[in-house]
Amino acid sequence: MKDTQLGTDIRTYSNNESLVNERRQHIVACAINVFLKKGYHGTTMRELARACTISEGSIYRYIGSKDDILHLICTARANGIERLETFFNELGAVSPTEALEACINTCFTWAESSRDYNLFFNREISHFSREDRHTLLEDQIAMVHFFEKRLVDGIEAGDFRMESPILVAHDILMKIHNWGMRRWFLKQYVTLEEYAGINTGLILRSIRVEADYDAGHKQDSANP
Repeated sequence: MKDTQLGTDIRTYSNNESLVNERRQHIVACAINVFLKKGYHGTTMRELARACTISEGSIYRYIGSKDDILHLICTARANGIERLETFFNELGAVSPTEALEACINTCFTWAESSRDYNLFFNREISHFSREDRHTLLEDQIAMVHFFEKRLVDGIEAGDFRMESPILVAHDILMKIHNWGMRRWFLKQYVTLEEYAGINTGLILRSIRVEADYDAGHKQDSANP
C-alpha cells in the first residue's frame, strides 16, 4: 500500500489504514523529541524505534526510511491555514476587530502546542525534500494572506487604517512565532496568556481608527 499524499510514496506493509495513521502519528511525535536532542543526521533508526518503544523491524512496517519521517512531519504540520480558516468560519457574525483578535489569540495557543515542531523546522529545514519545503512555505504564505484579508476587512469596515496590510499581517505572524522560538527566555517573565494579550493589544492599538480603544483598555486595567 502506498501513501501518495504530496507526491511522496511512503511504503507500508499493513492494509489497516487506521492503524497505520495511528502508528505514524506516534512515530512523528517521538521522532521530533529525538531529532531535537541528537539532530536529524545524528539519529539512527534503532534510536527512533527505541524512543517509539517498538522494535526496529516493526517501525519499517509503517515507513520505508528515516526520510519518510520528515515527510510525515511536514504533512502533520502543513495544515495551519485549514485549521485557521475553520476557526474563523466558526466565529460567525463578529466585527473585524473581534475576528482579528480571536484569530491572533488562537494562533498564539497553537504556537505553544507546536513549539517543538517549529524549532525542528528551523534547525533541520535543509534536510526536507524540495517538495516538502515548498509545502511548508505555501502554508506560511497562505497564513500571511489570511491575516491580510482580516486587516483589509477591517479597513473596508472603517475599523482599521494602515499603509501596508500584508506587512502588518507578516508582523502579526512574526510576533506569534516569536513565542515558540523565544519561549525559553520569555516564560521567565510572562505567561503565554500575558504575552498574547500584550502583543494583541499593541497590534490593535497600532491599526485601530478609534482613538478610545487604548483608553478603554487602560480603564479596564485600572478597574478590574
